[in-house]
Amino acid sequence: MQEVAALVAAPLNEELRPEERTESCLVLSDLVVRMVTHVICHVIVDYEAQLQEERLSVANAFLQRVTSTHLCNHKLTREGITFEYNGQAFDLHEEYKTMTLTRSVYEHLVMFYFLFAHPKSAEERSVVWNYWKINSKKNLLESLSRNEERGTRNENSSLQSKAAEPGTEAEKEIEALRQEIFATETGRICKRRLDEWTRIDKPTQNGCIEFYRENGRLEVRRVSYNQAWKYLFDKEGMTLLYRHLSMHCHPIYNGLLQYQTQAESDEGYDGMPLYLSCCFLTHLCKLFLRLIPGGNKMLRQAFSEQERYVFNTLSQLPDE
Repeated sequence: MQEVAALVAAPLNEELRPEERTESCLVLSDLVVRMVTHVICHVIVDYEAQLQEERLSVANAFLQRVTSTHLCNHKLTREGITFEYNGQAFDLHEEYKTMTLTRSVYEHLVMFYFLFAHPKSAEERSVVWNYWKINSKKNLLESLSRNEERGTRNENSSLQSKAAEPGTEAEKEIEALRQEIFATETGRICKRRLDEWTRIDKPTQNGCIEFYRENGRLEVRRVSYNQAWKYLFDKEGMTLLYRHLSMHCHPIYNGLLQYQTQAESDEGYDGMPLYLSCCFLTHLCKLFLRLIPGGNKMLRQAFSEQERYVFNTLSQLPDE
C-alpha cells in the first residue's frame, strides 16, 4: 500500500522530476476514468428503469458530462499544443491550458452537491431543485429576449412571434415552479428571499442556495462557487485555489501577466489541473453512487483494494 500512497502523492512531490510528476497525473487519471466509466456504463445497462426518474437521469447526465470534460483535459495534457510556422512544428509550453476544463468540472461538482447531497430533507431538496430549474429557464428567457431584440432591429415579425411563444411558455413554467416552492413549508418560511430571487424580472445568479438555522429559525442563503470549498473539502487555501483557476479562465490583468511570464521550462505544473480534475471527478462519482441502490458495492466488486484506495484518497483532495 505504501507504493500506492506514493503514486497518489507523486503529482505534489517536488523532489520528483517534472516529467515524472506529469506522468503520475496521467496514470492516476487513466485509473479514475476507468473506474468512473465503469459506473456510467453499469448504470446505463442495469438501471434503465430507475433512469426514467427525472432527478436520477439528470444526476447521470452530470456524471457523464463531467467525465467527458475530464477526458478532454486528459487528452490535452497528454498531447499538449503544437503550433506550425513555416512548415516547422513546435510545442507551445502552456501550463494553464486545461484550467478552464478543471474549473468546469469543479463547478459541476458544486452544483451536484447542493442539488443532491447537501439538502437535509426531501422538502429542501424539492425547493433547491425547483430554484435551480427556475434559474435555468430564466437563462432561456434572456436568450429569447435577445433574439426578439435582433428580430425587432431586422423588422422580422415572424421571428418575433416565434420567439414570443416559447418565451410565454417559459414564463408560465417559471411561475408554476415558484408556486411549487411556496406550497411547501420551507418555501413559505423563506418566502421573502425566495420570491425576490425567483421573480422573472430579476437576473439569474450563479451558484446555489442552502437552508440553515439561525437562532432556531430556518433561513436561506446563496452560496457562490468560490465559497463552496468549505462544504466539499473543508481545507484551508481552497478559496485561493478557486481564484487561481478563475484567474486563468477569464481575461484578468494579473492572470494575463502570469501567462506571459510563466516558466519556459516544464516545472511539473502542467499536470496539476488534470490532478485537480481527478479529485473533483472522483468526489462527484462517490456522491452519485449514493443515489444508486447498492451503489457502494459497484466499485468494490470490480476493482482492487489498492485501486479503491487511490479513488477514495483523490476524492478528498490530498494535502501537499
